[in-house]
Amino acid sequence: MYKQKQLLAQIKEEVGRYEALIHDLEFRKAQLPDGSLIYKRGSYYRAVKFKGKNRQILIPENLSEAQRLIDELKERRYTKKALPVLKRNLKLLQQVIERMELYDAAKIEDSLPSYYKGLNHTAFLLKGDIYPEQWSSIPYDRNLSHPDDLLYQSEGGQLTRSKAEAEIATILEQKGIFFRYEPKLQRGWHCYYPDFCAAHPVHRKQIYWEHFGKMDDPAYAANTMDKLRVYSEHGYRLGDNLIATWETKTAPLTFQHIKERVDVYLS
Repeated sequence: MYKQKQLLAQIKEEVGRYEALIHDLEFRKAQLPDGSLIYKRGSYYRAVKFKGKNRQILIPENLSEAQRLIDELKERRYTKKALPVLKRNLKLLQQVIERMELYDAAKIEDSLPSYYKGLNHTAFLLKGDIYPEQWSSIPYDRNLSHPDDLLYQSEGGQLTRSKAEAEIATILEQKGIFFRYEPKLQRGWHCYYPDFCAAHPVHRKQIYWEHFGKMDDPAYAANTMDKLRVYSEHGYRLGDNLIATWETKTAPLTFQHIKERVDVYLS
C-alpha cells in the first residue's frame, strides 16, 4: 500500500514538473521568431511561409544578430518537437491519478459477503506489503540472549529490557498497532535486533523503531551514529521506515514524546 501511495505522490509531483515546463516552453515559443532553420552549402537559411509560399531566406554571416536568430530558430524547432511529447505524457499521468485504485487485499475482503472472511491474505499481497494482523501472528527470529535482562513489562504483558521500551510497547498496544519486539534484522554483514518493528496500519509497511537510552555516554553515542549509518546504507531512513528516540540521564524519554512519534509516523 505504501509503495502505491508513494507512486501516486511521485506521479503528482511529475505532473507539476510537466505543467511548469509546458507553461515555460509555450511562453517562450510565443517570443521566438517564426520559421525553421535550414543548413545547406555551408550557409544557414531561415525557412518561412510568405503569402502562402515557402521561402528560404539566407542568414548573412556578417549580420550582427545572425547567431541569435540561428539559436532562436533552433530553440523553436526543439520546442515544437518537445511540446507534443510533454502534453501526451501529462495527459496520461493525469489519467493515472484519476483512474488508479489503490490495491488493498483487506478492502476486497470487506466488499465480499461475510462467509468469505478469514482468508489468509499473504498470497494476495504485493511484494513488500503486509497485512498487520496476520503479520503479527507469524513466528519470527528474535533476540534470545540475556533473558534475565527482561525486567520491565508493558500494560499488555510485553517483557522488555528497559522502562522506556516498556512505555513504547504500552503506547503501541494502546493505539492498536501490531509490533514485534527485538526481531532479527540481517543486513549485509550486520545483524541487529531493533527494539521494535511495527506494522503501519494504513501504509501496510514495516517500520523499525530504535530507542537509544544512553546518549550521554560518548562510546554509546558513537556506536549509535555508526548503527544509523549502516541503516541508511541499507535503505532505512529516519522518519520513513525508521523511528529513533533518544534519552540521557537528565533528559529521559517521556510518554508524551512517544505518543507524538506514534501519531506522526504510525497513524
